[in-house]
Amino acid sequence: MIARLAVVSLLVCAACRAPSPLSKEPAFDFESRSNPTEAAFSTEATLLSRWNDPRADSLRDFWNAGEAGAFKGVDGIELAWRIHRAPNAKAGVVLLPGRTESIIKFAEVCSDLVAQGYSTYALTLRGQGEAGRMLPDRDKGYVAWFDDYVEDTHAFISTVVRPEQPRVFLLAHSMGGAVAVLVNDEHPGDVDALALSAPMLDINLGAFPPPVAASLASGICDSTDGSGFAIGGGPYKEEQDFAKNSVTSSEARWTWKVQQLRDDEQIRAGGLTWRWLCQALVGSSRAQQSGRFSSTPTVLFQAADDTFVNRPGQERYCVDAPRCTFSRIENAKHELLQERDEVRSRVLSRVVRFFDSQVTP
Repeated sequence: MIARLAVVSLLVCAACRAPSPLSKEPAFDFESRSNPTEAAFSTEATLLSRWNDPRADSLRDFWNAGEAGAFKGVDGIELAWRIHRAPNAKAGVVLLPGRTESIIKFAEVCSDLVAQGYSTYALTLRGQGEAGRMLPDRDKGYVAWFDDYVEDTHAFISTVVRPEQPRVFLLAHSMGGAVAVLVNDEHPGDVDALALSAPMLDINLGAFPPPVAASLASGICDSTDGSGFAIGGGPYKEEQDFAKNSVTSSEARWTWKVQQLRDDEQIRAGGLTWRWLCQALVGSSRAQQSGRFSSTPTVLFQAADDTFVNRPGQERYCVDAPRCTFSRIENAKHELLQERDEVRSRVLSRVVRFFDSQVTP
Protein backbone atom coordinates (compact mmCIF):
# COMPACT_ATOMS: atom_id res chain seq x y z
CA MET A 1 0.00 0.00 0.00
CA ILE A 2 2.88 2.38 0.78
CA ALA A 3 4.43 1.73 -2.63
CA ARG A 4 1.07 2.37 -4.31
CA LEU A 5 0.60 5.70 -2.56
CA ALA A 6 4.15 6.72 -3.41
CA VAL A 7 3.64 6.09 -7.12
CA VAL A 8 0.29 7.88 -7.26
CA SER A 9 1.54 10.85 -5.25
CA LEU A 10 4.57 11.26 -7.50
CA LEU A 11 2.39 11.32 -10.59
CA VAL A 12 -0.18 13.65 -9.09
CA CYS A 13 2.45 16.04 -7.77
CA ALA A 14 4.13 16.34 -11.17
CA ALA A 15 2.09 19.52 -11.54
CA CYS A 16 3.28 20.85 -8.15
CA ARG A 17 6.80 21.75 -9.20
CA ALA A 18 8.49 24.71 -7.60
CA PRO A 19 10.21 27.18 -9.93
CA SER A 20 13.92 26.74 -10.56
CA PRO A 21 16.26 28.69 -8.30
CA LEU A 22 18.47 29.23 -11.38
CA SER A 23 17.92 31.74 -14.18
CA LYS A 24 16.76 30.42 -17.55
CA GLU A 25 19.45 30.78 -20.20
CA PRO A 26 18.85 31.41 -23.93
CA ALA A 27 18.37 28.29 -26.03
CA PHE A 28 21.31 26.99 -28.02
CA ASP A 29 21.18 28.24 -31.61
CA PHE A 30 21.91 25.25 -33.84
CA GLU A 31 22.30 27.56 -36.83
CA SER A 32 25.13 29.45 -35.14
CA ARG A 33 27.40 26.69 -36.39
CA SER A 34 27.53 25.53 -39.99
CA ASN A 35 29.17 22.16 -39.37
CA PRO A 36 28.63 19.32 -39.44
CA THR A 37 26.03 19.39 -42.19
CA GLU A 38 23.39 16.70 -42.43
CA ALA A 39 25.28 15.22 -45.39
CA ALA A 40 28.14 14.27 -43.05
CA PHE A 41 26.29 11.28 -41.60
CA SER A 42 25.76 7.74 -42.86
CA THR A 43 22.79 6.90 -45.05
CA GLU A 44 20.21 4.13 -44.98
CA ALA A 45 20.85 3.45 -48.68
CA THR A 46 24.17 1.77 -47.87
CA LEU A 47 23.54 0.65 -44.28
CA LEU A 48 22.76 -3.02 -44.91
CA SER A 49 25.58 -3.46 -47.40
CA ARG A 50 28.03 -1.77 -45.00
CA TRP A 51 26.96 -4.15 -42.24
CA ASN A 52 26.97 -7.34 -44.29
CA ASP A 53 29.94 -6.57 -46.55
CA PRO A 54 32.68 -9.16 -45.80
CA ARG A 55 35.40 -6.80 -47.02
CA ALA A 56 37.50 -4.70 -44.68
CA ASP A 57 36.27 -1.36 -43.36
CA SER A 58 32.65 -2.48 -43.11
CA LEU A 59 30.39 -1.20 -40.34
CA ARG A 60 30.53 -4.64 -38.74
CA ASP A 61 34.34 -4.49 -38.75
CA PHE A 62 34.16 -1.06 -37.13
CA TRP A 63 31.93 -2.41 -34.38
CA ASN A 64 34.00 -5.51 -33.77
CA ALA A 65 37.19 -3.44 -33.60
CA GLY A 66 35.88 -1.61 -30.55
CA GLU A 67 37.11 -2.57 -27.10
CA ALA A 68 34.51 -4.83 -25.47
CA GLY A 69 34.28 -5.20 -21.73
CA ALA A 70 32.02 -5.88 -18.78
CA PHE A 71 31.73 -5.07 -15.09
CA LYS A 72 29.52 -6.01 -12.17
CA GLY A 73 26.71 -3.58 -11.46
CA VAL A 74 24.31 -3.44 -8.52
CA ASP A 75 23.79 -6.88 -6.95
CA GLY A 76 26.48 -8.35 -9.19
CA ILE A 77 24.56 -8.12 -12.48
CA GLU A 78 27.02 -8.15 -15.37
CA LEU A 79 26.87 -5.11 -17.63
CA ALA A 80 28.45 -4.99 -21.07
CA TRP A 81 30.10 -2.04 -22.75
CA ARG A 82 31.96 -1.25 -25.94
CA ILE A 83 34.39 1.60 -26.56
CA HIS A 84 35.37 3.13 -29.89
CA ARG A 85 38.14 5.71 -29.49
CA ALA A 86 38.67 8.59 -31.88
CA PRO A 87 42.23 9.88 -32.40
CA ASN A 88 42.72 13.06 -30.36
CA ALA A 89 39.12 12.89 -29.24
CA LYS A 90 37.28 16.12 -28.47
CA ALA A 91 35.43 14.34 -25.64
CA GLY A 92 33.89 11.04 -24.67
CA VAL A 93 30.22 10.36 -25.42
CA VAL A 94 28.41 7.83 -23.25
CA LEU A 95 25.54 6.15 -25.12
CA LEU A 96 22.53 4.82 -23.19
CA PRO A 97 19.90 2.82 -25.12
CA GLY A 98 16.16 2.57 -24.58
CA ARG A 99 14.20 -0.34 -23.11
CA THR A 100 14.83 -3.69 -24.85
CA GLU A 101 17.70 -2.21 -26.85
CA SER A 102 21.20 -3.63 -27.21
CA ILE A 103 24.25 -1.47 -27.78
CA ILE A 104 25.03 -3.13 -31.12
CA LYS A 105 21.93 -1.36 -32.41
CA PHE A 106 23.92 1.88 -32.01
CA ALA A 107 26.91 0.77 -34.11
CA GLU A 108 25.97 3.24 -36.87
CA VAL A 109 25.64 6.09 -34.34
CA CYS A 110 29.03 5.24 -32.83
CA SER A 111 30.62 5.22 -36.28
CA ASP A 112 29.18 8.63 -37.08
CA LEU A 113 30.31 10.14 -33.78
CA VAL A 114 33.83 8.76 -34.07
CA ALA A 115 34.01 10.29 -37.57
CA GLN A 116 33.14 13.62 -35.92
CA GLY A 117 36.01 13.28 -33.44
CA TYR A 118 34.22 11.83 -30.40
CA SER A 119 35.15 8.62 -28.61
CA THR A 120 32.05 6.58 -27.78
CA TYR A 121 31.29 4.53 -24.67
CA ALA A 122 28.15 2.44 -25.19
CA LEU A 123 26.65 0.81 -22.10
CA THR A 124 24.00 -1.92 -22.13
CA LEU A 125 21.49 -1.39 -19.34
CA ARG A 126 20.69 -4.31 -17.05
CA GLY A 127 18.02 -6.80 -18.06
CA GLN A 128 18.33 -6.33 -21.81
CA GLY A 129 20.64 -6.52 -24.78
CA GLU A 130 24.12 -7.80 -23.98
CA ALA A 131 23.69 -7.32 -20.21
CA GLY A 132 22.82 -9.88 -17.55
CA ARG A 133 19.25 -10.62 -16.51
CA MET A 134 17.71 -10.63 -13.05
CA LEU A 135 15.14 -13.33 -13.76
CA PRO A 136 15.57 -16.88 -15.13
CA ASP A 137 13.28 -15.95 -18.03
CA ARG A 138 15.46 -13.69 -20.19
CA ASP A 139 12.43 -12.41 -22.08
CA LYS A 140 10.96 -10.58 -19.13
CA GLY A 141 11.64 -6.83 -18.96
CA TYR A 142 12.39 -6.47 -15.26
CA VAL A 143 14.24 -4.22 -12.86
CA ALA A 144 14.16 -4.38 -9.07
CA TRP A 145 14.72 -0.63 -8.62
CA PHE A 146 14.92 2.06 -11.28
CA ASP A 147 17.86 3.57 -9.40
CA ASP A 148 19.84 0.42 -10.24
CA TYR A 149 20.07 1.76 -13.81
CA VAL A 150 21.30 5.05 -12.39
CA GLU A 151 23.95 3.55 -10.11
CA ASP A 152 25.18 1.21 -12.87
CA THR A 153 25.65 4.18 -15.21
CA HIS A 154 27.36 6.24 -12.52
CA ALA A 155 29.77 3.37 -11.84
CA PHE A 156 30.52 3.04 -15.56
CA ILE A 157 31.23 6.74 -15.97
CA SER A 158 33.34 7.04 -12.84
CA THR A 159 35.41 3.88 -13.29
CA VAL A 160 35.65 3.40 -17.06
CA VAL A 161 35.01 6.72 -18.82
CA ARG A 162 36.27 9.52 -16.55
CA PRO A 163 39.75 8.04 -16.02
CA GLU A 164 40.50 8.55 -19.71
CA GLN A 165 38.16 11.41 -20.67
CA PRO A 166 38.32 14.73 -18.80
CA ARG A 167 35.19 15.85 -20.65
CA VAL A 168 32.17 13.51 -20.77
CA PHE A 169 28.92 14.00 -22.68
CA LEU A 170 25.88 11.75 -22.55
CA LEU A 171 23.64 10.81 -25.49
CA ALA A 172 20.63 8.82 -24.30
CA HIS A 173 17.47 7.49 -25.90
CA SER A 174 14.00 6.88 -24.41
CA MET A 175 14.39 4.95 -21.12
CA GLY A 176 18.09 5.77 -21.27
CA GLY A 177 17.05 9.43 -21.31
CA ALA A 178 15.24 9.08 -17.99
CA VAL A 179 18.29 7.31 -16.58
CA ALA A 180 20.57 10.06 -17.90
CA VAL A 181 18.48 12.80 -16.30
CA LEU A 182 18.59 11.02 -12.93
CA VAL A 183 22.34 10.39 -13.18
CA ASN A 184 22.77 14.11 -13.77
CA ASP A 185 20.53 14.88 -10.80
CA GLU A 186 21.93 12.35 -8.31
CA HIS A 187 25.58 12.51 -9.35
CA PRO A 188 26.39 16.11 -10.31
CA GLY A 189 29.63 16.33 -12.20
CA ASP A 190 29.36 12.93 -13.88
CA VAL A 191 28.61 14.52 -17.25
CA ASP A 192 29.34 17.90 -18.79
CA ALA A 193 26.44 17.98 -21.28
CA LEU A 194 23.32 15.96 -22.08
CA ALA A 195 21.64 15.15 -25.39
CA LEU A 196 18.29 13.41 -24.92
CA SER A 197 16.52 11.54 -27.74
CA ALA A 198 12.78 11.14 -27.07
CA PRO A 199 13.44 10.72 -23.32
CA MET A 200 11.01 8.61 -21.30
CA LEU A 201 9.89 11.34 -18.90
CA ASP A 202 6.16 10.67 -19.24
CA ILE A 203 5.16 7.13 -20.28
CA ASN A 204 2.24 6.78 -22.68
CA LEU A 205 -0.15 4.46 -20.85
CA GLY A 206 -2.76 4.41 -23.59
CA ALA A 207 -6.34 4.53 -22.39
CA PHE A 208 -5.33 4.37 -18.71
CA PRO A 209 -5.05 7.73 -16.90
CA PRO A 210 -1.68 7.84 -15.10
CA PRO A 211 -3.08 7.60 -11.54
CA VAL A 212 -5.26 4.62 -12.53
CA ALA A 213 -2.38 2.81 -14.23
CA ALA A 214 -0.07 3.58 -11.32
CA SER A 215 -2.59 2.28 -8.78
CA LEU A 216 -3.18 -0.91 -10.79
CA ALA A 217 0.53 -1.59 -11.27
CA SER A 218 1.41 -0.84 -7.65
CA GLY A 219 -1.42 -3.00 -6.39
CA ILE A 220 0.00 -5.96 -8.29
CA CYS A 221 3.55 -5.11 -7.18
CA ASP A 222 2.36 -4.97 -3.55
CA SER A 223 0.66 -8.36 -3.70
CA THR A 224 3.18 -10.23 -5.89
CA ASP A 225 6.87 -10.05 -6.74
CA GLY A 226 5.95 -8.15 -9.90
CA SER A 227 7.76 -10.63 -12.14
CA GLY A 228 4.73 -11.47 -14.27
CA PHE A 229 4.23 -9.89 -17.67
CA ALA A 230 2.12 -6.73 -17.51
CA ILE A 231 -1.01 -6.35 -19.62
CA GLY A 232 -0.06 -6.79 -23.26
CA GLY A 233 3.39 -8.18 -22.43
CA GLY A 234 4.79 -11.53 -23.42
CA PRO A 235 7.84 -13.39 -24.71
CA TYR A 236 9.97 -11.98 -27.50
CA LYS A 237 8.33 -12.25 -30.90
CA GLU A 238 10.12 -11.32 -34.09
CA GLU A 239 8.62 -8.41 -35.97
CA GLN A 240 7.40 -9.51 -39.38
CA ASP A 241 5.94 -6.45 -41.07
CA PHE A 242 7.73 -3.12 -41.39
CA ALA A 243 4.45 -1.39 -42.20
CA LYS A 244 3.10 -2.29 -38.75
CA ASN A 245 6.04 -0.94 -36.78
CA SER A 246 5.51 2.27 -34.81
CA VAL A 247 9.08 3.34 -33.99
CA THR A 248 10.74 4.26 -37.30
CA SER A 249 9.93 5.12 -40.89
CA SER A 250 13.30 3.78 -42.10
CA GLU A 251 12.79 0.31 -43.54
CA ALA A 252 16.55 -0.23 -43.86
CA ARG A 253 17.20 0.51 -40.19
CA TRP A 254 14.18 -1.55 -39.12
CA THR A 255 15.45 -4.48 -41.22
CA TRP A 256 18.92 -4.10 -39.73
CA LYS A 257 17.49 -4.31 -36.19
CA VAL A 258 15.47 -7.43 -37.04
CA GLN A 259 18.58 -9.03 -38.53
CA GLN A 260 20.63 -8.32 -35.40
CA LEU A 261 17.98 -9.93 -33.19
CA ARG A 262 17.73 -12.90 -35.53
CA ASP A 263 21.52 -13.35 -35.53
CA ASP A 264 21.93 -13.23 -31.73
CA GLU A 265 19.12 -14.51 -29.54
CA GLN A 266 21.02 -13.45 -26.41
CA ILE A 267 20.27 -9.76 -27.05
CA ARG A 268 16.53 -10.26 -27.41
CA ALA A 269 14.08 -8.97 -24.81
CA GLY A 270 10.34 -9.43 -24.51
CA GLY A 271 7.56 -7.48 -22.87
CA LEU A 272 7.71 -5.53 -19.63
CA THR A 273 6.78 -6.88 -16.21
CA TRP A 274 4.64 -5.23 -13.56
CA ARG A 275 7.73 -4.54 -11.45
CA TRP A 276 9.40 -2.71 -14.34
CA LEU A 277 6.24 -0.66 -14.89
CA CYS A 278 5.98 0.29 -11.22
CA GLN A 279 9.61 1.33 -11.10
CA ALA A 280 9.53 3.11 -14.47
CA LEU A 281 6.53 5.19 -13.44
CA VAL A 282 8.34 6.36 -10.32
CA GLY A 283 11.66 6.86 -12.10
CA SER A 284 10.25 8.80 -15.04
CA SER A 285 8.18 11.02 -12.74
CA ARG A 286 11.24 11.82 -10.63
CA ALA A 287 13.25 12.53 -13.76
CA GLN A 288 10.59 14.83 -15.18
CA GLN A 289 10.58 16.94 -12.03
CA SER A 290 14.37 17.20 -11.67
CA GLY A 291 15.03 19.73 -14.43
CA ARG A 292 14.81 22.81 -12.22
CA PHE A 293 17.85 21.65 -10.27
CA SER A 294 20.09 21.05 -13.29
CA SER A 295 22.78 23.47 -14.41
CA THR A 296 24.07 21.04 -17.06
CA PRO A 297 23.83 22.16 -20.71
CA THR A 298 21.12 20.00 -22.24
CA VAL A 299 19.37 19.55 -25.57
CA LEU A 300 16.13 17.57 -25.67
CA PHE A 301 14.84 16.18 -28.97
CA GLN A 302 11.13 15.45 -29.18
CA ALA A 303 9.70 13.14 -31.85
CA ALA A 304 6.48 14.76 -33.06
CA ASP A 305 4.85 11.42 -33.96
CA ASP A 306 5.95 9.53 -30.84
CA THR A 307 3.44 7.01 -29.47
CA PHE A 308 5.61 5.62 -26.66
CA VAL A 309 6.20 8.66 -24.49
CA ASN A 310 3.98 11.67 -23.90
CA ARG A 311 5.27 15.00 -25.13
CA PRO A 312 4.07 17.26 -22.24
CA GLY A 313 6.49 15.63 -19.78
CA GLN A 314 9.45 16.41 -22.04
CA GLU A 315 8.27 19.98 -22.50
CA ARG A 316 7.83 20.52 -18.77
CA TYR A 317 11.33 19.23 -18.06
CA CYS A 318 12.93 21.52 -20.61
CA VAL A 319 10.94 24.57 -19.47
CA ASP A 320 12.11 23.94 -15.90
CA ALA A 321 15.76 23.18 -16.71
CA PRO A 322 17.68 26.48 -16.87
CA ARG A 323 20.11 25.33 -19.57
CA CYS A 324 17.84 23.07 -21.64
CA THR A 325 17.25 23.65 -25.35
CA PHE A 326 14.11 22.06 -26.78
CA SER A 327 14.13 20.72 -30.36
CA ARG A 328 10.92 19.28 -31.78
CA ILE A 329 11.50 17.07 -34.82
CA GLU A 330 8.48 17.00 -37.10
CA ASN A 331 7.31 13.88 -38.96
CA ALA A 332 9.47 11.69 -36.75
CA LYS A 333 8.65 8.54 -34.82
CA HIS A 334 10.10 7.46 -31.48
CA GLU A 335 13.50 6.11 -32.54
CA LEU A 336 15.08 9.36 -33.70
CA LEU A 337 18.56 7.82 -33.95
CA GLN A 338 17.26 4.99 -36.16
CA GLU A 339 14.85 7.06 -38.24
CA ARG A 340 15.06 7.79 -41.97
CA ASP A 341 17.98 9.95 -43.08
CA GLU A 342 16.00 13.20 -43.21
CA VAL A 343 15.27 12.90 -39.49
CA ARG A 344 18.32 11.08 -38.17
CA SER A 345 20.88 13.30 -39.90
CA ARG A 346 19.12 16.43 -38.65
CA VAL A 347 19.20 15.16 -35.07
CA LEU A 348 22.82 13.99 -35.21
CA SER A 349 24.04 17.19 -36.85
CA ARG A 350 22.39 19.14 -34.02
CA VAL A 351 23.81 16.80 -31.39
CA VAL A 352 27.35 17.27 -32.72
CA ARG A 353 26.96 21.05 -33.12
CA PHE A 354 25.74 21.21 -29.52
CA PHE A 355 28.60 19.03 -28.24
CA ASP A 356 31.11 21.03 -30.29
CA SER A 357 29.85 24.22 -28.65
CA GLN A 358 30.77 22.74 -25.27
CA VAL A 359 34.30 21.98 -26.49
CA THR A 360 34.95 25.26 -28.34
CA PRO A 361 32.33 27.91 -27.35
